[in-house]
Amino acid sequence: MRALVPLLAAASIACGTGPTQSTLRNQGSACVDTAAGTITVDFETCLSSSCDTLLSASCTARWNVDAVELEAEAVIESAGPGTDCTTDCGFVTATCDLPDEADPSGNLVYGSLIRAIADIPCDSP
Repeated sequence: MRALVPLLAAASIACGTGPTQSTLRNQGSACVDTAAGTITVDFETCLSSSCDTLLSASCTARWNVDAVELEAEAVIESAGPGTDCTTDCGFVTATCDLPDEADPSGNLVYGSLIRAIADIPCDSP
């Protein structure tokens, strides 16, 4: 019976009760600041400052005939189950350059979003 106790302890450690990583790809919304030449992606998720760590957030935009094709990704590490987390909300965003050759009258394609660049300006601060 003594040999079973260490085996059970090892099994509980191996069950993945620690931090987990998740990847968000091409989700949320995007806006364009044509004056600054940037695109900002809002992944539309909240991070708890006590339980979540943003490991990376990035986006890439390329011009393709008549549209800017945007891809974005964020990687988040979250505390394991049973952790008491604060209810604050840290936003996850990424900013990338608008391609130089992009036509401001063209479209932005992001996930299932296809909108005219002129129709999705970023709010002014």
